[in-house]
Amino acid sequence: MKKNVYILLISLFLLSYTGCYADTVDVFSSYFAENKQELVEVVNPDYTYTYKTPDGRIIFNNLEQPLKFDSDLAIYQKRGKYGLVNKNGDFVVEPIYDVISDLHDGMRAFLFQDASGRVKIGYFNQKGEIAIEPVPADIHLQSDYSYDYNFYNGLAMYRDPNTNKYGYIDKTGNLVIPIVYQWAEPFKETLAPVTMGDKYGYIDTTGQLILPYQYVFANAFSEGLAAVYDGNAWGYIDHSGNYVIEPQFGSYEGHEGEDTANPFIDGYAAVYLGQGMAVSYGTNDGKFALIDKEGNILNGLEYDSLWLSYDEFGKAYYYAQLGKKSYKLNSRGKILEVEDSVKEENQNFY
Repeated sequence: MKKNVYILLISLFLLSYTGCYADTVDVFSSYFAENKQELVEVVNPDYTYTYKTPDGRIIFNNLEQPLKFDSDLAIYQKRGKYGLVNKNGDFVVEPIYDVISDLHDGMRAFLFQDASGRVKIGYFNQKGEIAIEPVPADIHLQSDYSYDYNFYNGLAMYRDPNTNKYGYIDKTGNLVIPIVYQWAEPFKETLAPVTMGDKYGYIDTTGQLILPYQYVFANAFSEGLAAVYDGNAWGYIDHSGNYVIEPQFGSYEGHEGEDTANPFIDGYAAVYLGQGMAVSYGTNDGKFALIDKEGNILNGLEYDSLWLSYDEFGKAYYYAQLGKKSYKLNSRGKILEVEDSVKEENQNFY
């Protein structure tokens, strides 16, 4: 290996000497890009994380949380604050922020509380450079739930702290859809649900209303379908507003006690087969199931409980309960873990 590097360096010198400097830089860069080393993750006996180069050089040691590198940067926590590090162990962004989000559509949101107590939001690009300067936003850092401020399809939601209403900004920070909506969700596909008044409809990325305000509740599109509530039950519509799966499902209990339903993930969605709202803790009269995009129950299996969750890297999975057995399922319903239930009888899971 060392011999090859010496030969490469000598070749670069000779080429640059003959006036081919620009070409030699490209050769040099491509050589090391092809031989760039990835970090090896080691889970320590105390469940901390160490990251090494393949030759054993420690870059990060005894981290409380694993690192997720995206575009060669990872979120790094230090004394309760967050920054961005590269694979050499260098801080690209110093750990001074209260929140830094994962990379979405080439952008990372960052949040912090200024001296006056106001929460501000800005955005880094994928290099860790500030792309949108921070502005005040209606976000509560101590809350377990906040609106989804990440970018999707070139736009991000913005909630005004003065009016508590929503609009949408582009990647330059310009407001491209006005702040007029009482509630909104992201453009996870080409349409987004919004509400003005007491009903939900769907707008496109220009702000034009495509599906009229007719739904009691409406969720963002996922894999071509969106869950909508007609006041009695949930069904799933396509981008034209046609029902692909007719309303027939009960509600899940949302983060703030609201009626909601689950998105399609890898071809399946978790539904409540009962009526009314399924509570996260307590007794539910109805059963639960995973359905495909035609409304068919996967493997004919009905569970006593079935709740969608995500791991620290955003990967979806389900907690299910059937009789005295508890299961962890992947997004396609495959059993990952099984154990005898040690929870209280009929207790459900997030």
